[in-house]
Amino acid sequence: MRHPRRAALVLAATLLALPAACGTSKTDQPVSDAIAPAGTPPLDLSTKPQLLLQVFGERNDPRLLPVAAVVNGVIRPIGLTPRGWKDLDSMYFETGAKYAIYHDDIQFGQVEVAKERPHTPLPGCRLQKPIAAATLTFKDTHTDQTVEFIASTAPLAMHAPYKGVLPTAAEIAKLGRALGHAVGKKAAMDEAELDSLDFHARMLNTGASSEPTLLVSFIDPNGGDLGPGAGHASHLFILAEKVGDAYEPTYRHAVSGDAKTVEFQRVVDHLDVNGDGVDEIILEAWRYASEPDLVVLSFKAGTWHEALRVKQSWCLDPPRAKR
Repeated sequence: MRHPRRAALVLAATLLALPAACGTSKTDQPVSDAIAPAGTPPLDLSTKPQLLLQVFGERNDPRLLPVAAVVNGVIRPIGLTPRGWKDLDSMYFETGAKYAIYHDDIQFGQVEVAKERPHTPLPGCRLQKPIAAATLTFKDTHTDQTVEFIASTAPLAMHAPYKGVLPTAAEIAKLGRALGHAVGKKAAMDEAELDSLDFHARMLNTGASSEPTLLVSFIDPNGGDLGPGAGHASHLFILAEKVGDAYEPTYRHAVSGDAKTVEFQRVVDHLDVNGDGVDEIILEAWRYASEPDLVVLSFKAGTWHEALRVKQSWCLDPPRAKR
């Protein structure tokens, strides 16, 4: 299944031909006029903090976008003025800069910042975040035509692989459907409607417990930013840990209603950012006709909870005053 948000990322990278460096036109406002996002603490670049970068687009022509910082083992938003973003651009996106890329807590290879290429600015945007053109090299064969990885400007710790025997794909699907129906019933979601949605279930080796975390998703394939934004939509997203012989939900996102308002969620990656042996799970959350959110889940006291939520806008223009 080609996920709606994944398709959107690929479309953006392919059609917009995003810039390899942050720039402005002659009509742009001075870079010092705008401010960091409201409520976002300023990021001290003098320490050259660790950044998490999203690598996405076509395999042979990917883009590299900064999405979060890691300060004292905590993922936090990047709070910078446009001038600060220019400083970040020069510090991290020099031609030839190389960073490890990760997926499912495994280092896949590396991304290298490429030379600047001609670009078309984002429509209606005068100030943009630095988005670098890049090249990829892989440790093993990678045949997908589109890519989506997390890169880190500092090496990440990887916990030990799961040494037990995983259920088969059919067993995981059966387990996931049963759990989804049970959670959906408690959320007053119709079982027949759930079964009409795209279903996905898999195991994630997160380190949250001695057994892998079960991910379950029921999602409207026409929902979100690529959908018509009309009618009814439902989405069920679950994370569960094994307790005894059964899996118990440790994170639930069950929504049903107007297609314009339903928030959809998906896993971008899971990585041990602070080296404590338990992954953080990075989600993308989105609604119809809106910018996506980056959501980071941390495991604490037996449940997954939101540790960070930040808008993933590529444009730095300050909000326009209403007339």
